[in-house]
Amino acid sequence: MNWLKNIGIVLFVLYFMICLGLYFAQEKLLFRPYKLSDTHTFRTGEEVEIPVSDDISLNCLWIKRGESKKVVLYLHGNRGSNRRCTGQALSAFGDTGYDIFMPDYRGYGKTEGAIYSEKQMHADIDQVYSFLKMNYEEKDIVVAGYSMGSGMATRVAAENNPSYLFLIAPYYSIVDIKNRYAQFIPNFLLKYKLRNDKNIMNVKCPITLFHGTVDEVLPYDSSVKLKALRPNDIELFTLENTHHRRTIFHPIVKREIQNKIRSIASK
Repeated sequence: MNWLKNIGIVLFVLYFMICLGLYFAQEKLLFRPYKLSDTHTFRTGEEVEIPVSDDISLNCLWIKRGESKKVVLYLHGNRGSNRRCTGQALSAFGDTGYDIFMPDYRGYGKTEGAIYSEKQMHADIDQVYSFLKMNYEEKDIVVAGYSMGSGMATRVAAENNPSYLFLIAPYYSIVDIKNRYAQFIPNFLLKYKLRNDKNIMNVKCPITLFHGTVDEVLPYDSSVKLKALRPNDIELFTLENTHHRRTIFHPIVKREIQNKIRSIASK
């Protein structure tokens, strides 16, 4: 029977090594930043540096619309930088008349440093939100999160009082995503849980979700499950035959965001 014991030991060691490797590889698995040189010039907007901690400032792009006194805080996904994501924000929010404010996370674009914890991610966005409250009335702030950015968007909306929350191709939680592909990995090993399912319960403003039915990155039923948590308070727009990276550019997204923002202005 020693051979069974030896096989058991080998399997346990292999399992332990897989768990250990995944724990230390989380940042590489979740984040796909693209660095920009300090000399890079954006085609639109002005750059703002917001100090956060550890002698780091988030490089943010502030796209102003004339005399607008209202703003969309747009939190982009896990790939690229503001250079790549400006087109996303303008496609969805460019015709609303609102200013657009886009932070690049640590390690993204011109922002130095690196993401190392979920607590740090949320603390950084808190600083961004505080900056916006110094420049706009909170009732004139809209929060929007795309893909990975949905986790930070939902949390900051839950702990503040913006006028609206838009989530575009969101996840239920990172725990949920992990369980779809690697349920054998214990939840406590996740450094980034990003619990949209928990935080969305504390959001006080209206919530609208957009999700493609053939999303190959974050499955459509992620939004279905989020809506089910508050069926009377959350509106979900289903985008037929739409993949993950096309969701933000879908004409329904642009149309309905404009409709919702007009409804805010009319109140």
